[in-house]
Amino acid sequence: MKPDEFEPQLRRQPLRPIPAEWRDQILAAARAAVPRSSALDARRPSWWRELLWPSPLAWAGAAAVWAVILALNAAALSDTEPSMAARFAPPPAVIRMAIAERRRLMASLFDAAEPAAPPPDPARPQPHSQRRTEWSCA
Repeated sequence: MKPDEFEPQLRRQPLRPIPAEWRDQILAAARAAVPRSSALDARRPSWWRELLWPSPLAWAGAAAVWAVILALNAAALSDTEPSMAARFAPPPAVIRMAIAERRRLMASLFDAAEPAAPPPDPARPQPHSQRRTEWSCA
């Protein structure tokens, strides 16, 4: 039989009805496979279930990773050992002495400098043209 002849022959054959007992068996198997809905399933799922629906395992994995990161961060912050900056920082008394010395040096530099000349008084503005008006009284 050629492939072109198959479809016309299939159209000519009469359709046989499905036996009634098969129909009952198929429907009974389908009903058994579908779980019974309870009152909790009948209501609309909560918003967080809708949010996590596409891939709940991926979201659970991300949450686990964040929990581990937060736990490690909390453990690192709770160390009793002082930080590197705290170990090498000079005591406050030394810092106060350095600030006082700096102030003394700045004061001596400003005292040794010559006093600045006072700014010149602003002159009266001159006219922009060279023409001068002469007045005479008679």
